[in-house]
Amino acid sequence: MTDLLFTQHFLCCILLKQCKITYKSFLYNFLTFMPISARESLNKLNKDISNCRKCIDSIKTQKQFSPGRGAPKAKIMVVAYYPESPDIAKKGSTISSGDRDKFIRKLFNEAGLSFTRDIYVTYLIKCPSGKPTKEKGGSGAGTVKSLKKNIDNCISFLSKEISIITPHIIISLGLDVSNVILQKFFSVSKKYRNMEKIHMRIFENPSFKLVPFSDPMDISKNGAISEEKFRKDFQALSKLLKII
Repeated sequence: MTDLLFTQHFLCCILLKQCKITYKSFLYNFLTFMPISARESLNKLNKDISNCRKCIDSIKTQKQFSPGRGAPKAKIMVVAYYPESPDIAKKGSTISSGDRDKFIRKLFNEAGLSFTRDIYVTYLIKCPSGKPTKEKGGSGAGTVKSLKKNIDNCISFLSKEISIITPHIIISLGLDVSNVILQKFFSVSKKYRNMEKIHMRIFENPSFKLVPFSDPMDISKNGAISEEKFRKDFQALSKLLKII
């Protein structure tokens, strides 16, 4: 009888010890691999962007990086080319500043889209140093300097933003941004030279739909698009959201 009780006690101790080990292992794995929210992930990514030292010209000029802004699980991600100035990030503007910013916000409001619920705005190139500049001197004077190095350095950040937010639609603003996204995320080798060829056309991959828009900067810079035309694009976007 005594031997039986001893054996039972011994087995109970082993089982209890095993349960403690199993519980500790479960707790460790839960805390270690517990998923974090999209907002926390974006905050961490934005910190990585602000600490980026890939572009030497950004470090020398101490340009301020412009993180993405908007809903962390947005249905729509808007990708502009580059921040026009560091003031955009400081003032909490959308993709532009001044009257253009007010105009874009108005268009989103008219389409019934909210920056806290539906939209996330970001840039292909994350700092003003990526802004195109004019070549000086030589036979190529007056041409726009290539931004390939800036794009290559920043494209991984855009990819991570897409993975975190998982948008239904990405709106690429302008021909250059559209070409880069088509090349990097849709394996489209062809480089389009005319915005009309891809304007408001829907491209699809397993993760999201791409809808190229004209760049709002074209409204005032070269008159390539009117405010009324840009407004109609957003009205069409609003209708598209209802059927996807």
